[in-house]
Amino acid sequence: MGRAPILSLSEQAQVDVMRQLGSSLHAMARLIKKSRSIRRYLENPPDYGKKLKQLKGRCRKLDNRGERVIINAASNSPKSLNQIRRENGLKVSKTTVHNVIKRSGIIVRQKMIKVPKLTDEHKKRRLDFILFSDEKKWNLDGPDGNRSYWRDLRKDPQLFSKRNFGGGSLMVWGGFCNGQKMDLQFITTRETSLSYQATLQKAIIPFFRNRRRTHTFQQDNASIHKSRSTLDWLAAKKIKDLEWPAVSPDLNPIENLWGLLARRVYRNGRQFNTIQDLKDALKAEWNNVTGAELKKYVASMPNRMFEVIQKNGGETNSLLTHHGLDFQMDNKRIVQKITIIIKTALIPVAYDTPESAIYMLQKIVANYNK
Repeated sequence: MGRAPILSLSEQAQVDVMRQLGSSLHAMARLIKKSRSIRRYLENPPDYGKKLKQLKGRCRKLDNRGERVIINAASNSPKSLNQIRRENGLKVSKTTVHNVIKRSGIIVRQKMIKVPKLTDEHKKRRLDFILFSDEKKWNLDGPDGNRSYWRDLRKDPQLFSKRNFGGGSLMVWGGFCNGQKMDLQFITTRETSLSYQATLQKAIIPFFRNRRRTHTFQQDNASIHKSRSTLDWLAAKKIKDLEWPAVSPDLNPIENLWGLLARRVYRNGRQFNTIQDLKDALKAEWNNVTGAELKKYVASMPNRMFEVIQKNGGETNSLLTHHGLDFQMDNKRIVQKITIIIKTALIPVAYDTPESAIYMLQKIVANYNK
């Protein structure tokens, strides 16, 4: 005979009322249609259902600690269920191990994606073959944008002293490749293709002397960068120019380096009296940037990959707030942006649709994090 169904709370209340009215068991069963359940309830109303709840299902073979051991052992592991069971000394069946993994909700069985085998040296070189570069304007009175501070409402507000007509500013060119910096170059605010080429002659030609086959030069799409004259000059010097999508400073780690430099140069609201003072401060802080800090910024590329995937090629959060960018990207721009990330992973390919580019990018990121 099967187990009698449990009375609901409303049915228990009906039985209590009918018992107080003196109704018979037969009358109660005729109304509720659960005679065996009514009999068990009347035997001990306060403890009704407690024993049944305790008997519901078999006791688990593993406690919480044992289940955590299985989940940790299975996390991103190719081990079989029997291997997990044996290696952790678990005296349970492989079915129990499988049930624990399935019940966790965070681990699933999935086929591995086939990718070329990479050694640790390969992974290191994937982040060590691009010379990132950019220009930046520096002001005597401090960085562009709003200034803020922690205001103590009990004290007079602090004021930002600004000179008439902007005071003064200068432009600099900078570049770095993994842990190595190029010499900081001071340029004019009205650069031409010829003057830009003269800057590159001093800044990057010594670096590329023995690296023309292995390294690539990155620059944005400023007109003097992509002019026919500059591209011909780079080709004559046998320096490969990395194709770069428009309006994408969030992909360039040198922007983070500029942010670090600005915080140090303008520390505590510092302002400068002369251009030479500003130059001296920039040179000193540029020289103080360590190789470890540069490598940290280059190593952020995998995180940028993840964000590009999450945003389907759209703008990431790396520099969005700092630059105030707000733009929409069509499919062509999305493909360009994802393709540039793929090229920084040493796989020089291009794609016609965002979906195909994102698929390849997911494979690259999965392989990088092995």
